[in-house]
Amino acid sequence: MAKAPDFQNQLHHTAELLIATALELMESKPFDKVTVEEVLNTSGVARSSLYHHFEDFHHLMEVALIRQFTKDTDAAIAQLFTTADNTDSFDRAREVIHEWSHFIQDVGRRQNRMARIVAIATADRNERFRLILSKEQQRITDGYAEVFRIGQERGWINPRLTPVFLATLLQAYTVGRAIDDVSATSLSNEEWLSGIDILQDTFFLNPELTRGINPPQ
Repeated sequence: MAKAPDFQNQLHHTAELLIATALELMESKPFDKVTVEEVLNTSGVARSSLYHHFEDFHHLMEVALIRQFTKDTDAAIAQLFTTADNTDSFDRAREVIHEWSHFIQDVGRRQNRMARIVAIATADRNERFRLILSKEQQRITDGYAEVFRIGQERGWINPRLTPVFLATLLQAYTVGRAIDDVSATSLSNEEWLSGIDILQDTFFLNPELTRGINPPQ
């Protein structure tokens, strides 16, 4: 299973409080509009403690931004691994993948998609953040890729496509719904989700695609 990075495992409870406070404030305002005074006043943490745990305030906000979009992704990967461990049924695995896909791509997840886009844009002009994000992104991609690898071993997923490609594609069309989020006339939630189901079933989540290439074990 994909593991949390070391810096998240080792964070002191004061650092976690600061991150939690930043995330709470980010629910009501953009990432770049949260101020150090708001975080300190809301958390009750001293300024010196902030700079003890983070290089500066921007470092704290960068960690919070990554935490914002990785929390649900980590939960999704964990659920997919649990399903892989607990079932040999393609139909059940397909059902869980669709349920997860409906949750993570729901119209109500707009804020999470935007957080990821902001993170990518921030990394393009911030080397420190790029390094943090690159490690987290690799961890997420590796987690999804392992799920796809297991599916291919069981003959459920198109073996012509590499697990890493599938993991990257899945994240791309998940984040890609942001294009529809900002359109003047958006697709209905039902239209988007049913379209994604058809895409998955036709393109890669289909045992028929493996016949004669990678027979079920």
